[in-house]
Amino acid sequence: MDRQIVICMDGTGNEIRRKASNVLKIYRHLKKDDAQIVHYVPGVGTRDGQTLIGDTWQRLKSLAGLGFGLGLEDDVLDAYRFLSRCYRSAEAKRRDWQLDQDRDARLRRGIGVAEAGDAPPVFLDDRIYLVGFSRGAYAARVLAGFIHNFGLLPPDRLHMAAQVFRAYRRLTEDPQVARTRPPAELYAEMRLYGRVLDPDVSVSIRALGLFDTVSSMIRFHPVWRNLARYRSLIGFGRHAGVSYNTSVRIVRHAMSVDERRSMFRSEHWVPSDFYPTRFRNSRLKRLQYCEQRWFPGYHADIGGAVREQDSGIGKLTALWMLDGIAADEAAAEAEDNRLRADAGDPALPRRPLGLALKRGARARYFEGATDSTDVFGKPYAGPDGLAPLHPSLTPGWWIFEIIPKSLKRREWKPGRPGLVWYFPLGEPRLVPHDHIVDPTVIVRRDAMPLYRPPNISGRDTLPE
Repeated sequence: MDRQIVICMDGTGNEIRRKASNVLKIYRHLKKDDAQIVHYVPGVGTRDGQTLIGDTWQRLKSLAGLGFGLGLEDDVLDAYRFLSRCYRSAEAKRRDWQLDQDRDARLRRGIGVAEAGDAPPVFLDDRIYLVGFSRGAYAARVLAGFIHNFGLLPPDRLHMAAQVFRAYRRLTEDPQVARTRPPAELYAEMRLYGRVLDPDVSVSIRALGLFDTVSSMIRFHPVWRNLARYRSLIGFGRHAGVSYNTSVRIVRHAMSVDERRSMFRSEHWVPSDFYPTRFRNSRLKRLQYCEQRWFPGYHADIGGAVREQDSGIGKLTALWMLDGIAADEAAAEAEDNRLRADAGDPALPRRPLGLALKRGARARYFEGATDSTDVFGKPYAGPDGLAPLHPSLTPGWWIFEIIPKSLKRREWKPGRPGLVWYFPLGEPRLVPHDHIVDPTVIVRRDAMPLYRPPNISGRDTLPE
């Protein structure tokens, strides 16, 4: 059976509760059957303690997760282990089919019945879809980066996954050193693990569905080293393959125009070509379908993690995500079959496009097109670019805005002066000129005199 596996990785502090994020809504309303296997990972900063004694410790862990993403790598490994146990390649399916045929042939010979001689069907790899919000979106990108740089272990070798992941993390532990080392030396430890553990290195990611990716991953280096190299008391870093990954076919990224918190800077994606494996073969080269779009609203608005009656922006981004993945898959299928025809190969079997929702879920829960209400008696909201916004820079977050930050981490250039450090003080995000700004941003600006995002000033025509 051709299957798709969907991993839903929720955002900072998000879990199963009243203010469900888009990730949780999508997880809840996806079909879950033999053709579509779905897994949900709660966000970093959630409290998972089961005892009263551990409550204080869980609160501290929750705060660390909210502020700095601590615990994110555990979530990545949880999703990795789930994939390892569920994913099946075309080769594995073909091998199992042949074993069944051989067993059937032996049985037929034993009872004197002619062999069936069935023609082998066309086998396809399972497709992997990763959907994430906030640091859950970053976790999805880390998972994709880990699979790209190492591969997918079989279930009987999963006990080594954490050890291999530590080697993967060390690739970017010191970015300055990493940039100066030749690739063969930099990846030597990873390749040694690969030779011993023999992971599947042909696993690709069909789609990344990202709602406002942020990271803020701390690197625990000595303070003197951070000051010398990064001019910062705290060192921040990224994992390998989180901004650029040739093993991902489709990338869709919804971003917040209005978010101001310096600990929640958006992590942009760098488009590239696509290859089914990390080994670049020009014969296998394909387009990577990538769209990054800015929407009105703050971080929680983009991720849909607000009250249902106020979630019009979130419904807008969710439908854009679902429709976009399906449209990009149609384009990718057409490209694949065109290239196969040029090579004299038959077209691939048709497969469902996009993520399969339960019957009626789109109209009821995402479009708000019915009279249905949620468990609290509130009607389901539909997409609305003029829906209420939810400012995120609350007094608690202002603590991080008055802590000096290194100029190396500054995005907003026309801002306050500083030599080595600067005070963020709620500076807006930088919207690159080649990024797409959703028309609802302009509609909202024109309809509401007090809505004037400084990072899109002067933008009346929008690149598409």
